[in-house]
Amino acid sequence: MWFLTLFTVSLGYRKENLMSDVSPQQSSPYSEPAPVPSNVPQSGGAVKLLIGLAVGAVLVVLLCGGLFIALLIPAVGGARAAAERVSRENKMKQVGLALHNYHIKYKQLPCTLTTDDNGKVVSTWRIAAAPCFEGMNPASGWTPETAPSEAPFGLLPIDPVTPGETNVFAIVSPNGMFSPVPNKVVRFAEVSDGLANTVMAVKIPARLVDWRSTNELTPDEAFNAIQLMEEKDVGIWLMGDGSSKAIELPLDRKTFDAMITRDGGESQVAP
Repeated sequence: MWFLTLFTVSLGYRKENLMSDVSPQQSSPYSEPAPVPSNVPQSGGAVKLLIGLAVGAVLVVLLCGGLFIALLIPAVGGARAAAERVSRENKMKQVGLALHNYHIKYKQLPCTLTTDDNGKVVSTWRIAAAPCFEGMNPASGWTPETAPSEAPFGLLPIDPVTPGETNVFAIVSPNGMFSPVPNKVVRFAEVSDGLANTVMAVKIPARLVDWRSTNELTPDEAFNAIQLMEEKDVGIWLMGDGSSKAIELPLDRKTFDAMITRDGGESQVAP
């Protein structure tokens, strides 16, 4: 009997020693994962790193694109203004070419006004020179009444209100390239100041007249119109040699008077 009792006690002792003290709700200490080295990135950190790099790349692209656009806008505006300026100067050169063609044919510039014996105006310098423009009829003998309403291309402003308007004017002066006296003949040989230094005509941006009109500008009118030009306006000189150049402001009256005289004794002026 004592043997059975001793065997039972022995079994109970072994059972108590074989049972774990760890609660069934806790994980076994033997099942803990092996420690991860500190230099190995975790999967969550890698995702965050990739997202950060992507966001940074997008911000860099947006920043560079914004800077590029900011630099491009002034360049585009400047290119457009330069193109318009070249277009104006090229159109003015067509006027100069027509006047030189007229001089070659008739050995003189067209008179500012041509009148008959009764004093009636039968032609103006623009109408007389019109057949000498490229693409025009060289045999035309137009008068203010018979000339077509559409002006030759070179006489047109950049944005004409109507095809018959012009903003190209002769500056009429007794010692200029165009005389205020009807039927007065002026030749290039009379220009002692140099053709490149003497103004034949001027393009005033905001001043428009019918191209067949007898409306021209006196020196005072031309100078005052130039002084009223705004910074955005581009006026153009047509020089005696057929070249054209933008009017540069400010312009003083002494320089202006030197430019419009054909025999004032000035060897060089700076428009």
